[in-house]
Amino acid sequence: MQKFTHKSIHLHYQILGEGKPLLFLHGFLEDHSIWNSIYPFFIEKKFQIILIDLPCHGLSRFLGETCSMTEMAIALDNLLVEKSIKNPTVFGHSMGGYVGLELMRLREINLTLVHSNFWEDSDVKKKDRNRVIEVVKKNKNLFLSESIPNLFAAENRKKCDLIINELITKSIAIPANEISAATAGMRERKSAYDLMNQYKISIIQGASDSGIPIKLLVSECKKLKQTPTIYIIENCGHMSIWEQPYPLINHLLSAIIK
Repeated sequence: MQKFTHKSIHLHYQILGEGKPLLFLHGFLEDHSIWNSIYPFFIEKKFQIILIDLPCHGLSRFLGETCSMTEMAIALDNLLVEKSIKNPTVFGHSMGGYVGLELMRLREINLTLVHSNFWEDSDVKKKDRNRVIEVVKKNKNLFLSESIPNLFAAENRKKCDLIINELITKSIAIPANEISAATAGMRERKSAYDLMNQYKISIIQGASDSGIPIKLLVSECKKLKQTPTIYIIENCGHMSIWEQPYPLINHLLSAIIK
């Protein structure tokens, strides 16, 4: 991977193929490799693929107490400027969707939120983020081994056992202070109702995603002036990339041509 530096953020990235640019953003405790089974399909369709390790993840580092979604987006925007990449389609998984929303404030993009959302944390959720920060300081490995399996729907954990163990192993390599910094960044993000009302943003959601229940998603969408395009994947939790890859690919393609 190549390296790009912006202030205190060191981004690692990879650009593959030629054509209309597709920017893939991973989620919390992940890295660019989560898309390895997905992006080859789009290479075959003659798209240019941009893969990123977001700050505090993979090979990309950050020094500070709070790594905000805005800081991540600014660094990413500067990289896109340097590489003369304009009007990319962005697929943001979980935290990557939060970064995608902030990137939309900086430049024109076509955004799809993949198991992500557009509202800010509730008071209860903010307290949970604070709890995560404290737990990570005391026993990072225990937190990771308990939290990552819960991202998958219960019925899919057995078939996804190898990838769950791989995700745990990779996340253990992330410094505890960087896990805390990214967690704080998610806690402090603001809602994006304005963007949802102004732009056509698609949402891909798992029917069994405990982190973003369908009922909550529907409730938040009712607050919008326009209804976003929502694709629901059945028998799926927060990780359709492995739980239901083929429906995910179909929905990603639909989001591009909508």
